[in-house]
Amino acid sequence: MSTEIDILADNPSAPMSPALRRDLMSGVRRQFLTTSSFEHLSMQFDRMLELLDPAIDGIDGPLSDATDGGGATECTGRLAADLDEQPVNEVDDLGGQLIDDVDDMDDDALMPEGRILVLTGESGAGKTRALKRLFRKRHDKLGGRLLSITAPSPCTLMQLGRTLLPQLGYPIQRDRKEHLIWEEVRRRLETEDKRVLHIDEMQHVTQTANIDQQKRILNTIKSLVQRRRDPMILVLSGTCDLADFLRTDRQVMRRCRFVEFGRLTLPESTDPIAETIENLVAFTPLTIEPKVADELAGRLVHAANYALGIAIELTCEAIEEALRFGDTHLLPDHFATAFWLRTGCRNTMNPFRVQHWTDTDPTQVLDRPRTDVDPQKMAPKPNTAPKPRKAAKPKRGRGGRTAEGSK
Repeated sequence: MSTEIDILADNPSAPMSPALRRDLMSGVRRQFLTTSSFEHLSMQFDRMLELLDPAIDGIDGPLSDATDGGGATECTGRLAADLDEQPVNEVDDLGGQLIDDVDDMDDDALMPEGRILVLTGESGAGKTRALKRLFRKRHDKLGGRLLSITAPSPCTLMQLGRTLLPQLGYPIQRDRKEHLIWEEVRRRLETEDKRVLHIDEMQHVTQTANIDQQKRILNTIKSLVQRRRDPMILVLSGTCDLADFLRTDRQVMRRCRFVEFGRLTLPESTDPIAETIENLVAFTPLTIEPKVADELAGRLVHAANYALGIAIELTCEAIEEALRFGDTHLLPDHFATAFWLRTGCRNTMNPFRVQHWTDTDPTQVLDRPRTDVDPQKMAPKPNTAPKPRKAAKPKRGRGGRTAEGSK
């Protein structure tokens, strides 16, 4: 492979083999853009890790991410928080006497509760990828105590339990009632020492639930984090309505910490996205002019429907198009082609082709009138008179007489 890279360095327009292009794109797609939302997510998760084991990050300092190859530095600082320690002094509900004697306190008050980390955002915001990176960077700290699954769609509470059990080493061989499934889930989480449970696309479970099912979902969530002696971190990720659902129960909301991956905005996101384009290109033999990156940034944000994850995917696809055809510079045409391959839209609806790109709607590129989809269909002639309907034959009764009969 090194020989081919050397040849490309001397002659950038030389054709690239599919194998090398695949390897290059694999390296490009592994790059990760650090944002303030990801830093917030990292801080919340690191604080919760202290709950599992006070010595998990010990006196060696906070958990941090190393500088990534993309030129962006991960969050290295976090606020100090000892969630596993309960205050010695308590104030009763009436705001009266302070209790100084630990012996008078309930033993449960000295045991840490589990916590729920809720990550929400629109589809394509980059939630799943951010969590994968977060877990991977903390693999040495978590060991085998992490279990991550994706809720199928559609999904009920029972189906979610049936998805979890095989991952916990308990394949279901016969039908079981919902409460028995979740009793086994909780038991297996204990015996397998799973202390961090991540459920992605959790909205698949909550969206279609009726009132009774919603109550059972909330009670199940509470039961997972109420293991006093072995506190658990429950990580739930999904669309924004997941947070609204969890806030309907005060006991659940009290245990939750919310992080939202919001949408990109213009013009605020222009410079970071332009820098991201340049950083991704730097991992390839391609080049891009800074003014081209600046011009592309706004169009890219709009084409991605203001979702960071989709914007990065489109950039990677544009880079792959340039490499495929042996081009030396990354150009707007490559982005236009990548967008067309993804959506099938016409040039007049492609944000990278038209001058007034803010007038295009990237979410509606395939939602067209029926005449556009089937232009060959002939419309009925407006002046064509309807054919006369034949008179119905009178029904005959017995003896050959009509239904009216004869007198």
